[in-house]
This record gives sequence, structure tokens and C-alpha cells, in this order.
Amino acid sequence: MAVNLGIGSKLLLAMILTISLLVIAAATGWLGYERVASKQNSVIDDAIPAIIAAHRLTEINASLATAAPALLGVSSEPERIKITNTIGFQLQQLNDLASWYGGAANYPFESLVLKTTSERINTNLVQQMSLVKRRLAYMQNAAAQHRKAQHAMGMIHNISTSLVANANTMTSAVASSLYDLADANAGEGALYDAFDRLIEVDLDHMDRMYELRQRAASLTVLLDQLPEEASLKGVYQLEVKVGDNMVILERRIKEVNDPGRRQQALDWLAIVEATVSSSTSDNLFGLQRRSIHVHKQLVLLNEVSTQLNRAFKEQADTASSAAGATVQTATEEARTAVASGRDLLLLACLVLATVAIGVFWFYVKRNLFQRLTQLNFAFLAVAQGNLDYTLRIRGDDELGRLAKTVQVFKENARARQQLEQQQEGVERRLRNYQSELEQEIQLRTSELQDVNIELQATAEKHALARTEAERANMAKTAFLATMSHEVRTPLSGVLGTLRLLQKTHLNEQQAKYIDLSQAAAEALLGILNGILDYAKVEAGEMQVEHHAFPIEDVVSNMIALMSGAATEKGLQLDIHLDPQLKQVSLLGDQGKIQQVLFNLLGNAMKFTSVGYIQLHISLATRDAGECLRFEVVDTGLGIPSHMQETLFQPFTQYDASTSRRYGGTGLGLSICKRLVETMDGEIGISHRLDADPKQGAKVWFEVPYWPDTVLPQVPEVVPSARLAVPKLQVLLVEDNEIGRIVVEGYLRHEGHVVTLAKDGFEAVALAEQTFDVILMDISMPGMDGVETTLRIHQIHQRLGMQVPIIAMSAHIFPQEVESYLDAGLDGFVGKPIEPDRLNELLLGVCQAQEKLVSMPKISAIHLVNEKLLNDDLSVLGETCMQDMVSLFDQACIDNLAAIKVARLAQDWVKLSELAHNFKNASGSLGLETLHQLVNQLENQAKHGQPTSIDLILEDLPSLIKNSQKALNNWRAAHLN
Repeated sequence: MAVNLGIGSKLLLAMILTISLLVIAAATGWLGYERVASKQNSVIDDAIPAIIAAHRLTEINASLATAAPALLGVSSEPERIKITNTIGFQLQQLNDLASWYGGAANYPFESLVLKTTSERINTNLVQQMSLVKRRLAYMQNAAAQHRKAQHAMGMIHNISTSLVANANTMTSAVASSLYDLADANAGEGALYDAFDRLIEVDLDHMDRMYELRQRAASLTVLLDQLPEEASLKGVYQLEVKVGDNMVILERRIKEVNDPGRRQQALDWLAIVEATVSSSTSDNLFGLQRRSIHVHKQLVLLNEVSTQLNRAFKEQADTASSAAGATVQTATEEARTAVASGRDLLLLACLVLATVAIGVFWFYVKRNLFQRLTQLNFAFLAVAQGNLDYTLRIRGDDELGRLAKTVQVFKENARARQQLEQQQEGVERRLRNYQSELEQEIQLRTSELQDVNIELQATAEKHALARTEAERANMAKTAFLATMSHEVRTPLSGVLGTLRLLQKTHLNEQQAKYIDLSQAAAEALLGILNGILDYAKVEAGEMQVEHHAFPIEDVVSNMIALMSGAATEKGLQLDIHLDPQLKQVSLLGDQGKIQQVLFNLLGNAMKFTSVGYIQLHISLATRDAGECLRFEVVDTGLGIPSHMQETLFQPFTQYDASTSRRYGGTGLGLSICKRLVETMDGEIGISHRLDADPKQGAKVWFEVPYWPDTVLPQVPEVVPSARLAVPKLQVLLVEDNEIGRIVVEGYLRHEGHVVTLAKDGFEAVALAEQTFDVILMDISMPGMDGVETTLRIHQIHQRLGMQVPIIAMSAHIFPQEVESYLDAGLDGFVGKPIEPDRLNELLLGVCQAQEKLVSMPKISAIHLVNEKLLNDDLSVLGETCMQDMVSLFDQACIDNLAAIKVARLAQDWVKLSELAHNFKNASGSLGLETLHQLVNQLENQAKHGQPTSIDLILEDLPSLIKNSQKALNNWRAAHLN
């Protein structure tokens, strides 16, 4: 049965055939180019990076080969540090690249060889740097002893020169006396006796003095030759010569007749003997031999380094060649794949073109196009209105049916013509409606767009304004904190100088002046510290202290602070205290009250040229009850009513000329307002005379009045008894060496038995031993204090033990302390640790108190906390403190260099660990300013903030230098 296929079926068959051929051609091309892409990826992903890495390894190796010989010529510590840092950085790059090369799977042999050689280079250069450091130490020690010996020899040479001159003079005088004897016709025996004395005594003595000077000069020359001697044999020969000369020189000195000069020469000779004596290995010759030995080791290591660099270069070149060969092989294979794919694709295209042409010619052209042309003529005729055109119908497919449809179309055409006219009218009206609707929509859309643009612009302006306001507020707070810190540092120096003056012999008047100056300086320091509270006030974190104090202390402090300035300016300063407040103790924040009074009195004194300033302190009544009222009245510039409230805003002054004439930033009254409001008080400004606003001003503030008790007439001071703590078995876990020495000294001074652990791993290993208490540092590398505590608790639970564990940390914020206690620690003591607080905490442990917390006392920040150092000195002793200071001096150099290397490598974890150790070391020695700066460095390193880290590193070297200077000044004053 024949199947009558339609046009669609026939075209579908032709299309399927054509698409099949097209798919085959595309698949052929795709397979060919896939091979090319695979080879290219191999080159791009493996070979080219390997070549680049090999070239970079060659460059770094060349740099190391150039830098390593420079170690032989190092002659100073800064030069050694510079070259060491350079080599360390290049070694890090070399190891990183070698490790990366080790991850390349296509070059296992080359990567293994490169990594092995780089490790050997690293080991060699580390050994060289260690030897250079040791040789520098020998050279510096030898240079110091050499200068000492040369000075002593110079003094001996001067003495010998004067002795030679004296001997010449004596000999000349004796020789002249022979002529006198001959002229006097003395006997022949007398002449012979005088002549014998001249030869046997005077000439012999002169010869010995000449030999003394010659030996002194020879010994000086021999000592000068020693630093330049580069062989052990030469050093030994010089040592023998020096020893021989020393023996003869000592013999000639003992023959000097003048006892005074003889003793001086012997003393100087003893100094020289101490530097060249063979009884100690640290003499000049021993140090020179060590230096030569180290230099020989360096030369051998340098030769090995050169060989390693040469071998590494050859290995890198081999690896580069292997990668290049891979590139060439992959290129040839890609070229072959391209050629074969091109041939296959060309063949497929030829077959596809032949089939397509056959289908088009035999079916489309002869069957479809002719019939479609006839249908086209029929449609054109109907379209032109020729409804009498006759179309011949052939076939029973789609075109045949379409021809029949044309016939029906012609019959309906006439009816459609009639309907078209009616339809045109309807369409015309619809187009009008549509046009009007489109215009209305465009108008509404335009209006909405304008409104949206306006709203967006307004929102952007508000966001920008809010951002700028927040930035300005942060900048303002940072400015205040910085200024307070910068002023507090020199003021701390003033306080320290006053304390030193108090220890000298002073008369009564001088002691009184010193006491007044110290009270004024301490009060001023407290006020300056209060400026830092401005940032806390801004954040709503200001804490008000409530302690008892006599109001008369406030009066005396204000007199001490302001009377000098008032006298100098010719103003009368009067302070009136309500009689009800005398001999009364109040509860409140004395420091903040004094800070507000200091600002108000300072403003009054600044803006008053002639007249008086009065401070009135009295009781007043508010809605909430009684309050303490302070009024500062002056005869200076008045304040207009419309400006009185404005002046309490930050950075606001009377007018622009005020800042130029009187100075200031406009923060004083703003700080006062915030402090008074923090104390639940009120502050305001009014006129001194309501009739004349320009005749002075009155600034007042009120704080709640909380009387404590009436002060006794004769206060007694009873010293607190020393807490008695039983002797304990203590496990001390501390990674910082200086901190470990300090706490161990405190504990041993109290008679406790101390076991040391340098990190959490050692502490866990010792956990099964019996201890009464464990002191646990929180921030430690590898395993911190919290994790160590959890592991120890697990061991104790398994063994049925219960030992209290106390945390030690410099992080003393309440939320951090709470997190330590929540983690399972039984107590907390803040750093820097003070003996009394530690003693009190241990007593609490013995009495089974839970969750004990001991925080360091908050005081003004100095470069050195001398009180802490003095307490440590009384507990640890001079020898231990000397060792701690010396160890810290070396730690400063090592830590600063390591911190810089970690910053260059952007190793934030390492930088954080270094900063933490350095922070603990500085805190243990009472270096509070350095402790805070390094604490900031640790926090910024933990969060990976390079910009902040760079700003801190700009200030760190100078602060370290100043801190070391202050620490050495304390050592010179308190240690022998």
C-alpha cells in the first residue's frame, strides 16, 4: 500500500537527513577541537605556571646567592638585622614557591629535588645567620676590651716617657759632677767611685727606663695587630709575644724608683693583664680565636651555600626545561589534532553540500516552487480585485488543498468587501481611543518617574548626611582621646619628678610647695584622664564611681590648681563653702566633680581680665530632694541669653573671634554637661547681674547630695594586716618567659611550691599530678587557656580530682571575664598581676570561695609603673630583676624584627602571637603605655587590619626606645 506523503513529511525527511549530516560534521569538528583544547589547558594550567615558578625560583636563588656572601662582611648589629631580614623574607618566598612546585602532579621528581635543595639552603642560611650573630658578639666584646687595654697602655707609655726624661736628667747631672771633681783636684779614688756609680747605677737605670718605654710601645703595637690577625697561629704567636713583653714590662716597672709612679704603672698593667690573661677564655686572644673559628665555619657554610645555590639553579633550569618540553609536545599534538579535525570537517561539509543540492533540485525546485508560483499569481489576482482568475488544481497535498481554499476565498471576497468598510470605521474610532490612552499613560509615567527621582535623591542626601555625621562623631571622639593621651604622658613625668623631689632633703617651705604641686598635678592628671571619658559618654558607657570623700578636699584641690594662675593674672579667687558642709563626708564621684570645676574655673579665668572669680558650694533643694550646688561667678565677658544653651554643644564658642583671641576647641562646657548629666545632675548659665548681661557670668551645676557620715576630728590610719595564706602546690601555666618569672617569684616569696608549664600541652601532661591550685594564662599559642582548662577538667573527672583553675589575662573587660568563668574557670586575676591581689585570690581559693575575680587597679598611664617594679624588687630580688630587664632588652630587638617580618609576609596569626607575647612581657615590667599599644596591635592582627597595623608600627619603635630608656633609668636608680 502506497503512502501519500504530504509536503511537510517530505520536507521533514529532507531536514532530518540534512541535520544528521550537520550533526556528524559538528561532532567531528568538536572532537578535533576538544583535543586541541585539552592540550592547551595542559600548557596553560601546568606547563606555563611551572616555567614561571622555575624562573622565579631562579631569581630568588640568585638573590640569596648574592645576599649570603654579605654575611661574611657584617660588622655591625643594624647591618646584620637588615641582611637577616632580607634573607629571611627571600627564604620564605623560596620555600613557598618550592612547596607550590611540590603540588604539581606532572613534575614529581623535579618538585622533590627542588624542595629538598630549598630546605638545605634554608638550613644553611639559618646556621650562617646564627654564626654571624655570635661573631658580632665576640667582636664587640673584644673591641671593648681592646679599647680598655689600649687606654691602659697609653697611660703606661706616658709614665715611662716621664721616667726616661728623669733618668736622662739624673745621668747628665752625675756626668757634670765628674768635671767638678776634676776641677776641685779630688783624689783619684773619688773620681773612680763617681765614674763607677755613673756606669753601674745611673746609666743602667736609664737603660732600664728606655727598655720600659720600648716594651710599652711594643706591647701597644702587638695589641693593635691582634684585631687584624686572621689565623690561629698568628694569634698564638701574638699571645706569646705579648706574654713575654708583659713579664719584662712588669719587671721594669717594679724597678722604678718613684713609688707613686711605680704603683700607678702597676695598676694600669693589671688592667692590661685582665684583658690578655689566659686564665679566662673571654680574654682578647680567646675572643679573637673564637671569632676566627666562627669565621672559618662561616666560610665553609658559605661555600656550601654557593654549591647549593648552583645546584638549585641547575635543578630549576632542569624543571624549566621539562616544562618547556611539555609545552612543545603539547603544541605538536595540538597542531596534529587541528589538521586531522580540519580534514574530517572538510569531508563532512562536502557530503552535506552534495545532499542539500540534490534535495533542493529534485524536490523543492521542480515540485514546490512551480506550484507556489501559480498560487502566488492567483493570490495577486484576487488581491487586485480580479475574482474571475482561474487556478488549476493538482495533487492532493497541502498545496492542492490550498488551491481549493483560494476558490472559496474568491467566493467570500465580495462579502468581505462590504464588511471592510464597516470595519474601517470601527477601527478608526478604536485607534483614536488607543492614542488618547497612550498619551495619558505616558503623562502618568513621566510624573511617577520624576517623583521617584526626587525621592531617590532625597534618600541619598539623607544617607550621605548620616554617614558624614557618624564619621565626624568618630573623628571627634578619636581626637579627644588622642589629645588626652598626648598631654597625660608629659604630666606623668612631672608627677614622677615631684615624687623624686619628695625623697630629697627639703625644708618645710619646700616640702609644702612640693605637696601643693603634687596635689595639683595629680588632680590635673585625673581631669585629663576624664577627657577619655568623653568617648564613653558618647557611647553611653560612662560609669560613675561612688566613694566617700570630704568636700573640703575638693576646695583645697581647686585652690592648689587655680590660685597660682589667678595670682599671675591679677585676679581675686574666693571659694565659699557652706558651713553645713564642713567636716562632712559625701558619697559621689570626686574626680568628675573636680573635672567640671576645673573646666568652669578655667573658663572664668580665661575670659576675665580684671576683677574676681568666686566659687560657691552650698546645699540646695530640687524636686528629687537635696542636692549639692556649685556656682562659679566671674566679672569677665557676659554671655547673651540666646547663646547660653548653644555653648553646651560640642565645638561651639561665643563667636569666631573667641577661638582666635582666647584659644580652645569649644569642648569644655560640652564635657561638663555630659559629666554632670552622667552624675544625674543639671548644669546651666545665667547673668551675674540681670540688669547688665555684659558684666560677668554665673555658671552653676547641681548633683545629688548623699551624705555619708561626719568626719572624726582626729582620723586614725590603721594598716591592714597581711593575709595569711597556707603553703600551696601551684601549677603555673604561662607562655611568656618574663611573666612566668614574675609570678613564680611572687609565689615562691610566699613559700608556695611552684611547678612551671610553658604552654597548654605541658599543662595537660602535668594534670595528673597533685596540685592545690592552677594559674592558667588565657592567650597561648597552639592551645589557649580555655581549651587547656577543658582538657584538664576531663582528666580530673576521670581521676576523681577537683583542683581550682584561675585564669590570668590582660583582657579585663567584663564580658571577657564572664566568658572565662562560663567556660569553666574558677577565678580570674587581671594582668599586670600585683602580689597583694594574687595573695588575696589564693586565700579565697583556700576558703573555697567560688568564681573569684581580681582586676588590676585603674590608674593614670605612665611609661613605667614604678610601684609595680618596686613591689617586684622587694619580692624577687635585685639579681632576678636585673635578669628580667636584660632579657626584655633583647626581647625588644627580637620581637620588633619578628613583627616586621610577619607584617611583610602578612602572617596575621604569627603577628598576633608575637604581639601577645610582647604585650605580656611589657606588662610584667610595668610598661603600661607599651602594653596598651601592643595590645592594640594584637587585636588588629587578629582581625587582619593592615592599615591599622601599619599605623601602630609607625609609633612602636620610638615607644619601645622611650620605654627602654625609662626602664633603664629605674634600674640605675634602684639596682646596683
